[in-house]
Amino acid sequence: MYKYLVRFNVFILNCIYIIFKMLPTNRNKIFFLSRQSNKPSIDFRKLMGNLNENYDVKMVVMTKRVEKNLKDVLTKNVLISFRQMYHLATSKVCIVDGYNITVSVLKHKKSLKIFQIWHSLGAIKKFGYQSLVTEKQKVIAKEMSMHKNYDYILSASQETTNYLQKSFSYKKDKFIIGTLPRVDYLKEHSQINKNKIYQKYPNFKNKKIVLYAPTFRPNNNYKIKEVIEKFNNKDYILILKLHPNIKEKYQSNNNVYLCNEFSTLQLLSVANYVITDYSGLSLEASVLNKQIYIFAYDYDNYKKNPGINIDLKKEFKKYFFTDIDDLYNSIGNRYNKKIISDYCNKYIEIQKDVTNKLVDEIVVRGFEYED
Repeated sequence: MYKYLVRFNVFILNCIYIIFKMLPTNRNKIFFLSRQSNKPSIDFRKLMGNLNENYDVKMVVMTKRVEKNLKDVLTKNVLISFRQMYHLATSKVCIVDGYNITVSVLKHKKSLKIFQIWHSLGAIKKFGYQSLVTEKQKVIAKEMSMHKNYDYILSASQETTNYLQKSFSYKKDKFIIGTLPRVDYLKEHSQINKNKIYQKYPNFKNKKIVLYAPTFRPNNNYKIKEVIEKFNNKDYILILKLHPNIKEKYQSNNNVYLCNEFSTLQLLSVANYVITDYSGLSLEASVLNKQIYIFAYDYDNYKKNPGINIDLKKEFKKYFFTDIDDLYNSIGNRYNKKIISDYCNKYIEIQKDVTNKLVDEIVVRGFEYED
């Protein structure tokens, strides 16, 4: 039944979209579209700033976080979908950072070029077509044309492309080697962010700061309390940066802080030690050459579902842990930074002048005019 419901809604959307496609295309218009958050990401902001400074283009941005369940997808956001259709029909370029329904299910004008820049630096854990398990998931993905209609897909390295090909189900010729502008941001704003954080939290100065940021787990299996118990002492400041979908709520106390007014990227500037797992944060932290510790207590289960592309145990060697006591005892010891530089260079090929290079790719490939 759900298959036919999806198919009917897609048909209706395309019928409506025919009307929007009668409108003329603005050949200088770029449409930024995201459902990852309610405000433009640092990647979008960096791209828009560069384009505004160097090119005569009109830019429109729409960001709205939506739930992933099918009922909300089909019954809510109708007005938003209409606005998206209007801008897709009248733009020359569309830039998205995740799966978006109107991008994938609609039949677009041939003149529209769609760039998928994905919202993570790499592909540590499996997603997209890699993560489909049940027959229902596969049917819905097919009917919803999951990740279809992309003209170009950004990939941080050749190694990453091998995984993204499977996640998006595209051939290699659709991929552009490039890096998200957040890499420029991390390097350029490290000291600025550090000053802002120290101004808000002067007690952070001259302290050993541990940033713990676990990725989301569908089974809600976290060991946050164990981490707090270990690091809630006078030797460390522990900053918790939790995924917005984590159900349990925590409060700042003693030597444990949430720092909700700062993003994870900002908090990296003051972190001496970064503890994470299957999150792309390990790649972002590697850009700043931070000491990274992988706390993957559920590694064997996570490899099965949802699955892992990058063997973190192999990449991080003695800095990979399944036990919090072992991890705690390792912090403060001499760290082999070559492991971090090797990891960064393997999965992020372009690390300098990132935003300019990506903008050049978008302009050259996106604004090719037909004869």
